[in-house]
Amino acid sequence: MSPKNQVHPLSYLCVKLVSTQLIQALSDDEGRNYDVVERYLSDATYEVVQELLKNILNSVNLDAATRFSCLQVLLRRDVKKLDTGIFPHSYYEAILKVITQKGTGLHQLNLKGVWVREHPSELSELIRSLCNLRALTIPHMADDEVIDAIAHCRSLTALDISGECCFTTNGLQQLKSDAITCLDIGNFGKKDVCQQQTSDCDIVAEIIENLPNLTCLRTYSFTGTSLLEVHKRNSKHKTKLKYLHDTGTTHEMMEAIVNTCEHLESVHLDTPDKGVVCRLSDFKKLYCVKLVHHDSDDLLDYLRVSGSNLQVLKLCHNKTASLNLCDVCLCAPNLQILECYQLSLSFSVPDTYFMNLEYVEILYCDIKDSTIKHILMNSPFLKRVIIGCVINMTDGDIFRLCAECDFLFLEELWFSCARGLTSTSVELLMGHCPNLKVLGQLSGWDIHQEEIDYLRSVILYTNTDLTLLPLGTFS
Repeated sequence: MSPKNQVHPLSYLCVKLVSTQLIQALSDDEGRNYDVVERYLSDATYEVVQELLKNILNSVNLDAATRFSCLQVLLRRDVKKLDTGIFPHSYYEAILKVITQKGTGLHQLNLKGVWVREHPSELSELIRSLCNLRALTIPHMADDEVIDAIAHCRSLTALDISGECCFTTNGLQQLKSDAITCLDIGNFGKKDVCQQQTSDCDIVAEIIENLPNLTCLRTYSFTGTSLLEVHKRNSKHKTKLKYLHDTGTTHEMMEAIVNTCEHLESVHLDTPDKGVVCRLSDFKKLYCVKLVHHDSDDLLDYLRVSGSNLQVLKLCHNKTASLNLCDVCLCAPNLQILECYQLSLSFSVPDTYFMNLEYVEILYCDIKDSTIKHILMNSPFLKRVIIGCVINMTDGDIFRLCAECDFLFLEELWFSCARGLTSTSVELLMGHCPNLKVLGQLSGWDIHQEEIDYLRSVILYTNTDLTLLPLGTFS
């Protein structure tokens, strides 16, 4: 039987209750209760105020005026973390002023929901006032003035300036720091980073050199080209990169990556040249690999040599050759996460077992029902299974699977298109899987709304911790 809902911690219930009272007190436009609320919370620890802010600002159904009032009143100099949430354009400048005045102790600031690119001076002033800032998220907002302000944040370790920004090459050259370890920059699939369209890989190479402790360069998809430029400038240069994403990786680029990134742990390669994937065996710490438009033979050659190190394997866009999952199983016995998108998959040896596999995601693949059954039956520690393909299983198949497998650890099961399954399968899985908490997508099953309503009422009245997706009603 699916698990029962646990009683929420007292701290969680208190935050919800106090948040509701604060919203009621601060919802008027005249601010009559501002001073009372400030005095009431003056003795509260910053952790409490921080949780209240988080709960209120992320309430999507709460009007912007009330959320802004709460931000004005609750934000204090000892609050360490702030995520503003989404606000209308008319609040952007006012939010920047409030944070500048009252948020000087912030360690983490996320402005993703407040697109303030039209206020670079105010944003720069805010950043300069945050002397203890360690993580800053401002996608689509940065220009040269903002970059200059960021360069003065000596404690900053994580920076997100990805998206369509307005900085120039000269501006990015000012970004120098020994503290930054994680950088998001650029756009997926685009080489251009700055407003100028030239030498973008060169400027990223310069950024890599100017950030000597950088371990993660995210979003930008052509890191290999930049590392090749770094290697050409100084063949002895070593980076501390643990993750990179590259597109169109050539043998020359891979040679540069091997020579400059000896600490690499996770890699994403899009359309690598034939033979490039085999070179991944040179990275002794590599445990996570994502490949797009890869060569199947290269993948198997790599797995035979270094598959035992792999814990995460993500494969996309390759239906030219069928991938036998038994080969993956035998070569990568420690695999925990397997994601396949638009592949052709098979499972030739029924007695092959994934003894460490926990998460499986298979979307838009050519796959037989028998292969799906083998994955479910031969992976005893599965926690999350998502099958986004048409399957022809019946309630009888689910009954036999439950009879043969315990599914002791299964928490989420998604079959997006399974017209042969009915409410009987839902009841079977509810009763058989002791940890099942999410079941979907029932809109792709042979189930009527009345049956869903009945099942949800049973779940509610028995205090069962199980969510049937999609939420709401469907035809």
